[in-house]
Amino acid sequence: MIKETLNYFDRENSKSVFIREEEISAETEMDLFIEFYKKNNRLRYCNGAYYKLKNKDTEIAYKKWLKSPEYEKISFQLYYGGGVVD
Repeated sequence: MIKETLNYFDRENSKSVFIREEEISAETEMDLFIEFYKKNNRLRYCNGAYYKLKNKDTEIAYKKWLKSPEYEKISFQLYYGGGVVD
């Protein structure tokens, strides 16, 4: 089981402010990245709210994953979920 700490930020007075830490876990690194992506994707309409990986090495690996063929295969489904796109 892989565990990672996330920092949650939100906008206050036109400025991003650290609010809290959260922990996520998954069986594989890819599953962890998917969980992190989904948490941030849920905030896409909340102006200024976002999660950031606390561990810099994991953040670097996540950014590499976003450019990988594995991500490319599932990116549409991750972004839109079960929604209808016309």
